[in-house]
Amino acid sequence: MKRRLTKRPRFLGLVAVVGILALTLVATAISSTQSKKQAGPLVALLLPENVTVRWEANDKPLFVKNLKKLVPGVRIDVLNALNDPAKQQSQAEAELTKGAKVLVVAPIDQKAFAVVARKAAQQGVKVVAYDRLIRGAPIAAYDSFDGVAVGTAQGKWLAAHTKKGDQIAVINGSFTDDNAHLFQTGYMSILKPLFAKGQRIQLGPKAGQWTDRWDPPTAQRQMEQLLTKYNNNVQGVLSANDGMAGGIIAALKAVGLSGKVPVTGQDATVEGVQRIILGTQGQSVLKDFRLQAAAAARITAALLSGKTPAGLFNKKVNNGAGSVPSVILPVRSIDKSNVGALVNSNWFPTVFGVSKAQLCKPVGKIGACK
Repeated sequence: MKRRLTKRPRFLGLVAVVGILALTLVATAISSTQSKKQAGPLVALLLPENVTVRWEANDKPLFVKNLKKLVPGVRIDVLNALNDPAKQQSQAEAELTKGAKVLVVAPIDQKAFAVVARKAAQQGVKVVAYDRLIRGAPIAAYDSFDGVAVGTAQGKWLAAHTKKGDQIAVINGSFTDDNAHLFQTGYMSILKPLFAKGQRIQLGPKAGQWTDRWDPPTAQRQMEQLLTKYNNNVQGVLSANDGMAGGIIAALKAVGLSGKVPVTGQDATVEGVQRIILGTQGQSVLKDFRLQAAAAARITAALLSGKTPAGLFNKKVNNGAGSVPSVILPVRSIDKSNVGALVNSNWFPTVFGVSKAQLCKPVGKIGACK
């Protein structure tokens, strides 16, 4: 009797354990099936670098917020290639392997990324060129600002703030970025005729200096070299963006020319606008990233659903592989004449998370910060 009483509980215990394991396996299988059913489509946002403030501070949160509203349950991978074209290609290929349905890409190298874009097209994955065009590959859409208009605004401002005989340095953006060429087309359409007639004198190469990957320290070194070569005889600088302008102005400051030489910029960054108020930078170009990120989210949502976003595209741009449906957004030139309106608007609080008080603290009570 004792032997039977001893064996029975062990047997019952074994049955209970097996039962629990079976129930656990069934529950796990059900949970796995449900999670697969519930998992939304995967989208990858591939950013180029973190040198320019906008990418991590503006484009990333704005795109994620807008897309999640439009596509509940969507999964979004945001990756930054830190100015490494090979790394960006590897990131994109990894996302394709993970099953991404749409790649939204601000390419570091417009031509190099075409290799991945072609691979994506072969797999039925849609590619959206964000801010920078991808050339030589079939892509679904392009979302950017009017790059030629950006450059034209910069060129017009610099022409108006220099005089006959003034010597001007032209410092372009990154050669591998399609936008840098669009900007150059814009400002050279204004400056080149002045150079040809001798009304202004260009310093350095006819095409201007190209700044690898928009690197501010590189722009500073280029400015330093030009100042040395021309004995500080510089009366104007066409800088392609605010980040580079910061480096250029540092070089001018070292030789006592900060605030005396007009310098252009782009992006209406906190630092750029502060310099405009201080008078060390003359101009910038406002590009409303909120509109761009929202447009990219709408395009992506439509591509995920297999539809065309009605009334969104306003142009078609040839990228060498076809005519690409595009959203091309307007821009606005900013200088001392209108910076006050920008400082008092909701631009800095909503885009950069910076209040007027925070913006003006390093500047002091001058100009638009009075």
